[in-house]
Amino acid sequence: MTRFAQWLAATVVSLALLALPAVALGASGAVTIQGFAFTPSTITINAGDSVTWTNRDATAHTASQDGGGFDTGALAQNQSKTIVFATAGSFFYVCNFHPDRMRGTVNVLAAATPAPTPPPTPVPTQQPTPAPTPQPTAAPTAAPTAAPTAASTTAAPTTAAPTTAAPTTAAPVASATPTATASGVAIAAPSASAAPAGSDAGSGPNGTVLLGAIAAVVAVIGFTLARRGAR
Repeated sequence: MTRFAQWLAATVVSLALLALPAVALGASGAVTIQGFAFTPSTITINAGDSVTWTNRDATAHTASQDGGGFDTGALAQNQSKTIVFATAGSFFYVCNFHPDRMRGTVNVLAAATPAPTPPPTPVPTQQPTPAPTPQPTAAPTAAPTAAPTAASTTAAPTTAAPTTAAPTTAAPVASATPTATASGVAIAAPSASAAPAGSDAGSGPNGTVLLGAIAAVVAVIGFTLARRGAR
């Protein structure tokens, strides 16, 4: 069972290799040596790429350039050899052990010239927009303010202080009324005469004081006269 599975896998790989196109293009090429043939027999690569040969036969093989050049040397079964091709051109090679049966070609293309990179388009420089110059604004003229007129001074009414006439008090008239005393001295006692009609005699504080003063004077005079008469 195991042998059958191995044989089946090898058969599938062989059929896949035979189905490959005769010309292969790639960055790295691979050529299989099997059944006394190079598969693919022609491979195309770019300059700088490489090709790897792997021998699947039990018989040793080589991949040697005609006229001298690259050479893998003898490859035993399952051995590989990689060769880098730096120069463009077509390289024919054979197996040195079976040159009449095993031939192949490596086509090396020159490296493509990269398209020139267009220079960057300069971004147009936007011209600065000048700031608008503001028009001078005339300062508003202040309207003259009339000075406030002083309010007319109203004279405060002058109120005349009421003049109160001092009451006229008639001075009492002392009437000397002789009074007989033990000493035979007559003492005149003051006698208040009747105030004239229509007068405010004795009314008001001034009248009272005045009457009291007069009475006191009269009393002193009488007392003095009485003492003199007693002597």
